[in-house]
Amino acid sequence: MEVPIKNKLNAKELFRIKRMKEEIKTTNPHGHKEYLEIIYLEQGAGFHQIDFNRFPVKPYSLYLIMPGQIHSWELTEIPKGFVAMIQKDFLLDHPLYHDLFQTFPLPFPSGFNLEGKSDIFSGIFNSIESEYLKGESNYQAVIQTYLLLIFNLLRREIKAEQALPFPVLLKTFFTLLDSEYRANHEAKFYAEALNTTPKTLNTACKRFLGTTASAVIK
Repeated sequence: MEVPIKNKLNAKELFRIKRMKEEIKTTNPHGHKEYLEIIYLEQGAGFHQIDFNRFPVKPYSLYLIMPGQIHSWELTEIPKGFVAMIQKDFLLDHPLYHDLFQTFPLPFPSGFNLEGKSDIFSGIFNSIESEYLKGESNYQAVIQTYLLLIFNLLRREIKAEQALPFPVLLKTFFTLLDSEYRANHEAKFYAEALNTTPKTLNTACKRFLGTTASAVIK
């Protein structure tokens, strides 16, 4: 089954922030066209599936849906919060551009529980919304500064084992995968090209990514 790709931004729109639609819903798996979506919920319950990860929806949760990721909702309570959509070009020449749009694998986990940090994150998202709605001079640069603050704060939340540097084997695998994934879909192909065994490649993927080499390729 082909997964639909949604595009909620118009051709010239580089950034948008809006309130999460306050309705209980279940959605089919879908992706977003070449933009990053940040969802920060202050209320809600249910589940949020992002790729292979199933996250509980609870107050003060933050989710990142990167370009190319697939997600779906199973909400059991009305959600309240913010949805920010960021096109690549909004962050050109910005410190976040390489991390968010040119790095594989993903530089951040897809879900965060920010209970205990709610005051600062709620304040940031309210400030971004205010800047966006007022549209005063230089407001985009101010929003970019707030986004940098968000991701620097999220780096603090990443567990130590998630921050471990990737071994050379995985870095080479990612580079090879980036150029070959359209034509080659078998872990054996990549293992042989990397002069290793499928078992060794799988072990590295499971340790650092929490999934198999085949799942990464898929």
